Amino acid sequence: MSRRHDWMRVMASIIDENLGQMGRHPCPRCGQYQLEFRYLGYPETRYATIYFWCNACLHGIQVSRARAPEGVPVHSIKDPAESKAIPDFVRCES
Repeated sequence: MSRRHDWMRVMASIIDENLGQMGRHPCPRCGQYQLEFRYLGYPETRYATIYFWCNACLHGIQVSRARAPEGVPVHSIKDPAESKAIPDFVRCES
């Protein structure tokens, strides 16, 4: 069983290294290399909620009020199609 702390550690590592290196990190819950991430918020301010999940086990975390790094796409929360790209995954709360 994964903990929120484990998810946060992997997410921070990916952001620090380079989002293009996501394939190098296994899922903290199932160990598969199928992690995904999406910033959904306000492109003009770069503030968003981060959705970070595994496509294999559909578990992950959601982090609100984050500032997206430069060069990372921020998908508009005002566009309903953008939120449909995020699967209904189980959020790790503790």
